[in-house]
Amino acid sequence: MKARPWPLGFDLLFFTLFSILFSAQSQEPLKPDFGLPLLPPDGWENTSAKSWAKSLQLPIESETKYQSSYRSYFQNGFAVLGAKPKSIALTATEDHPDQLTIIFANKGDSANDALRSDATANASLRDIVDIKKTIQSDHKALEEGISSLLGKPSVQGFGDTGKAREFAQRWDLEETALLLIARPGEYCALRVLSGKSADKGGKVSRMTDTALRERMRNNVTRRDNGDLIIENIPMIAQGPKGFCVPATYTRVLLYAGVPADLYLLALMGRTGVGGGTSIQDMENGVRALATSYGRTISSVPSSLDLSKLENFFEKGIPLTWAMFVDEEIDGDLTVRLRSRTGATPESWSKTLEPKRKAARLIRKNPKNAHVCLLIGCNRKTGELATSDSWGPRFAERWITVEEARALSQGDLGAIVP
Repeated sequence: MKARPWPLGFDLLFFTLFSILFSAQSQEPLKPDFGLPLLPPDGWENTSAKSWAKSLQLPIESETKYQSSYRSYFQNGFAVLGAKPKSIALTATEDHPDQLTIIFANKGDSANDALRSDATANASLRDIVDIKKTIQSDHKALEEGISSLLGKPSVQGFGDTGKAREFAQRWDLEETALLLIARPGEYCALRVLSGKSADKGGKVSRMTDTALRERMRNNVTRRDNGDLIIENIPMIAQGPKGFCVPATYTRVLLYAGVPADLYLLALMGRTGVGGGTSIQDMENGVRALATSYGRTISSVPSSLDLSKLENFFEKGIPLTWAMFVDEEIDGDLTVRLRSRTGATPESWSKTLEPKRKAARLIRKNPKNAHVCLLIGCNRKTGELATSDSWGPRFAERWITVEEARALSQGDLGAIVP
C-alpha cells in the first residue's frame, strides 16, 4: 500500500519544533545572580584560584610552595545579598581553590576606629550591643536573600569540636555548598566550598608527624650572608583591627597542617571587641584544635639566646613572640631591610652597632603590645628575622638581638609535631 505523503511544509515545521526543543534542553540553567562571582567559574576541579581571585578583585595575600590566599578588607561599600561584607578571602592549595569566605559584621572589623587602633581600649556596652545587632541583621538579610534564590536551607555542623564547631545553614547549587554561620557577638560568615568538602565538615586529612617534620626541614634556607630563614609560612593579614594574636596563630596552625580561620580563632582566644588578646587565652583556646591534628603547643625559653632559638629554626619551626612595638624602630626595620640586601655580614654588623647601643635606651610602651613570628636568625650579624601579620610587605624583616630583648614581653611559643 502506498504511504500517504506528508502535507506541504510539514518537514520544515517538524525541523523547527525539534530544533527549539533540543535547544531548550541543551541550554544550561541560568545561575542565580549573587552580585559577585561566588561560584568557581570552571568548577572546583578546573578553576584557577588566581583567575577566580582576579574576577573577585582580590589581591594576593600569601603564596607559598603549598598554599595561596587572596584577601580584601572593606570599610564601606557594596552589598552582597543585602549585607555589606567586611572582608573576602579565597584560600587555595597550590592553585586549586579550597574555600571562599565572606565575613560580614564581626567584633573586629565592625568596631569603632578608636577600638581598632588601640587594642587596650575598652569596648563599651553600646559597642558590644551594636555589633550583636548588626551581626543578627546581616544574618537575616543573607538568609532571606539566599533562600529567595535557592530555597530553604538545611542545617549542618561544620569544623572541629567545642568552640571550633560551627552550625551552619546550608544551600547546595550543583557541586557547590554555601554555608551561612552567625556566632552571636562574634561574626557573620558565608563560606563557599565544594559540596564534597562541606560533607566532610571542613576537616582535612591529617599529615603525619614524619611528613610534617620533613616538610618543615625542607622549608629552611641558608643564605650566603649567614641568614637562616624559614620559608613557606602563610601570611594572614589582620586588617584594620587589633587581631595580631589570632592572625599569628592562624599562620602557625596553617603552617603545621591544621585548618584555621582568623575570626574563629578570635572567638576561641576570647579576643576583645576591636582587638586585644592574651597569648594564654589563645593557647588555651586552640590547644584542643592543635591536638586533634597531632600538634603540640610548646613554650620556649624567653632569653632570646640565638643558639637555643637556632635549634627551632633549623627544624623549620617558627616561634610566636610577644613584644612591644616601638614605632621608630618599626619604621626603621622596613628601611634597613633595603640597605641590608647585598651587604656583607662584616659591613652590616658595623652598620648595626649604633642600633645595638641605642637599644639600651628603649622604653617599652604597654599600649603597643603585639605578637608576631620569629622565623630565623643570623649568628654572624646578631639578628633575628621577624614576620608580622600586616600583609606581604612585612613577611620578613630583621631586628638586632639587643633591640628584640629590649622590646620582648618574655613570651615565646611553638606549635610542633
